[in-house]
Amino acid sequence: MKALLISIFLFFNINFFQKDHIYLGKGSVDFLSEAPLETIRARSEELKGLLDLEKRTFAFSIRIKSFDGFNSALQKEHFNEHYLESDLYPKATFSGNLMGDFDATSDFTESLVAKGKMNIHNETQMVVIPIELSKEGDDITASARFDVALADYNISIPKILEAKISPIIKVDVALKFKPNE
Repeated sequence: MKALLISIFLFFNINFFQKDHIYLGKGSVDFLSEAPLETIRARSEELKGLLDLEKRTFAFSIRIKSFDGFNSALQKEHFNEHYLESDLYPKATFSGNLMGDFDATSDFTESLVAKGKMNIHNETQMVVIPIELSKEGDDITASARFDVALADYNISIPKILEAKISPIIKVDVALKFKPNE
């Protein structure tokens, strides 16, 4: 009986994701910390996204350990071990709804917002993210620029490093979506 239920579940999920309004995306995330004594940049090319034009939902996920850049290998190690604790909390995610008008049946470029839940470091916050969404044929791109306050996600900076790590991190997200086939 259990195998039958699993088979039914998989059948319906596969059919759900084969609908023409579901798009899977890949992209990048860049972050920037500009503090008085140091600027820190890092990037990941492992961003994954999901866009449902019919339901107007938008989501993305990034593996924390996938970020590269930093000013040194030690800085990356501290980022993963002491601040983001990426072994305990391996991903950052966003899941929300697109707000604003657009006609998904034709090409468009629109400035929208996505309102939803951002989870970083096992802390979830309701956020509103401005998004530039463009559709040309079957290709859709999304880009977003927003700030992340470390304190909102229970990420604390030791007093001795406050001049080297900004309490507000600038984040840029870029996704290219393709129809799920």
